Amino acid sequence: MTAEATQSDDIPSATAGQQRYTAIAIALHWAIALLIIGMIAVGWIMEAMPGGPGSPKIAIIQIHKAVGITILMLTIARIIWRVMNPPPAEPPMPKWQSLLASSVHILLYVLMVAMPLTGWIMASAEIDQHDTRYFGTFEMNVPGIPGLPAETREGMADGFEQVHSNLAWVIIGLLVLHVAGAVKHQFIDKDGLLARMAPGLFGRTAGPVDDGQGGIWAFGAAALIFAAIAGVSLSAPSAGTAPTTPAAEESQTPVSNAPAWTVDYEKSAILFRSGYMGQPFEGRFSKWTAQIQLDAAAPANPDKPIDGYIRVVIPMSSAQTGEPYYDENVGQGDWFDVAKHPEAVFEVTGGVFKDSDTQYEATGILKLKGVDHLVRLPFTLKIDGQTATAHGETTLKRLALGVGAETLTEAKGDAEYVQDDVLVVIDIVATRQ
Repeated sequence: MTAEATQSDDIPSATAGQQRYTAIAIALHWAIALLIIGMIAVGWIMEAMPGGPGSPKIAIIQIHKAVGITILMLTIARIIWRVMNPPPAEPPMPKWQSLLASSVHILLYVLMVAMPLTGWIMASAEIDQHDTRYFGTFEMNVPGIPGLPAETREGMADGFEQVHSNLAWVIIGLLVLHVAGAVKHQFIDKDGLLARMAPGLFGRTAGPVDDGQGGIWAFGAAALIFAAIAGVSLSAPSAGTAPTTPAAEESQTPVSNAPAWTVDYEKSAILFRSGYMGQPFEGRFSKWTAQIQLDAAAPANPDKPIDGYIRVVIPMSSAQTGEPYYDENVGQGDWFDVAKHPEAVFEVTGGVFKDSDTQYEATGILKLKGVDHLVRLPFTLKIDGQTATAHGETTLKRLALGVGAETLTEAKGDAEYVQDDVLVVIDIVATRQ
């Protein structure tokens, strides 16, 4: 009994000379197709999802980006495989239909590269959004983009966001044409065209000419490109990491004759506390350096400063709250703007007052986002042999500091709001040099 005779009368059979695609081509076709359709659906869902603490939107964005990179690599493998293994001949059809089908196929290949690539470029250029971590592992950016000037990256991010969004509609239109053509061939022309890509489900074919060749080249090239980009990303500094500058180093030219103190960073901390949508939260700076000189033996006199000098440098990208939504957005331009202003510096020169044996006050300049602010920091200081333990607290107004100017400070409808008051808590353990 022939293969054709086993077919149902309702399922068209391919001709004996009509081979199906190779197994690898079929697997890549359906894997990429399903991933693209899923990505389009997830993109629409993300647009409608609210942000904020506890929202799964951030995790979905990360998955969306990782899947996009995967689609790009699979497409590279598919293109190489197709070049090395030409598709089976099409069934007879009018020339205009053949031309339209070829045009749609070519454009789909172009879009399968352009869609994930434009999204990846956009994500790599974004300054104040989420890192691109490949399925939660390592950060993966398009090489060269994170090192560009902030203004250039902002323009790239905005431009490629528009392109990426518009291309989504183009690929939707192409998919509709592609599916409509396949349905026409299957149910109107009844030429068994779909059996070439879905054998068994839409009929049988004579099978491929051979199993194909060049799998190592196709998947090896995609893997090599992926490994090269991952290597470059791992060796480059993170886009949100503040660069090390002389200003961040502890060794500074002495401006005081007072004894120097070495900070024990494992036992010390700089915390900040505020409230989001009426709920309190706490964060800390995981990285900072301090140069401290202080004559703690000087007699108390609230009207006359003692000999001392304090300089604290904080990489603003090191702010951590334990809440992904806060951590991902606190570096934005309207907030800390870490791309343009990677560090905050608090410097006290001749402004340390000793009110009593344990009560002190440091009045200095906080340089934040390029602007100087006068800050008074009262603190307690206890000396035990060569070890000093200090605790200080001060309340700052974030709007006065130019932080989060576009965010409300109190409830108004369902808009997000963050309270204006920010309590800064400093605990330092240091040893006299």
